[in-house]
Amino acid sequence: MSTPSRKPQYQLETFLADCQISNIQNKKILEIGFGNGLFLEQCREAGLIPTGLEVLEPLYKNAKSRYPDMDLILYDGGNIPLPDESFDFVVSYQVLEHVGEIKDIFAECIRLLKPGGIMYQVCPNNFSFYEGHYKIIWLPFLNKSAGRFYLKMLGRYSPFYESLNILKPGIVAAVLRRFDSSLKVISLGKREFVSKFNLEQIEKVDQKLLKKILKFVHQFTIMKKWILRLICWLNLYYPITIIAVKTKNNSRTGK
Repeated sequence: MSTPSRKPQYQLETFLADCQISNIQNKKILEIGFGNGLFLEQCREAGLIPTGLEVLEPLYKNAKSRYPDMDLILYDGGNIPLPDESFDFVVSYQVLEHVGEIKDIFAECIRLLKPGGIMYQVCPNNFSFYEGHYKIIWLPFLNKSAGRFYLKMLGRYSPFYESLNILKPGIVAAVLRRFDSSLKVISLGKREFVSKFNLEQIEKVDQKLLKKILKFVHQFTIMKKWILRLICWLNLYYPITIIAVKTKNNSRTGK
């Protein structure tokens, strides 16, 4: 797994590469759910103008004490207290699975983005073989109750599971289609999953058995090609990576 000092740098590099962004100087970026604030600091060092939102007060206070001059906002998880078309980029990492209605987040992202701005959100895929919160091999296609039973069988269940939004590529795609008039979806992560299927990324996998399986698959070029195609076709890839561009129409259809 990425070290704390390397992770925000990797996140920024990956965001820029995935979205094919080259010019970032003085561009405004908003992170929803900034956690420790390290990603925003990395953005600032790279020349971006960062703003962060956080609903958890302890995380907000810790980050604010570390970065007192950074634009950090504690908010209630509802409408974001920022003006329309304020940002060039809106990003989040492992946030969507913690919200009840992802369409509300998408609507706010569209409102906040300038025309041509990019929304970039990374979240778990419940159809994957991996569960990042518990760092276990997951069984694809489990519904909420079956997932609860599976975690209890492994002795890993906690009430935290009940608050997770079970996200799947098809569900995410269906919600995004509500915003067709104002958002052009570039990717849901299949392309990014295939391009990052390399030993460097496999080493970051937290589950030992899964890491061994992925390394085994990686050894065989022809088998790897067809397995990756099958994984993507069945929507088993990890994570879901939403890349979308705001069009000129500022419609709030879908909210």
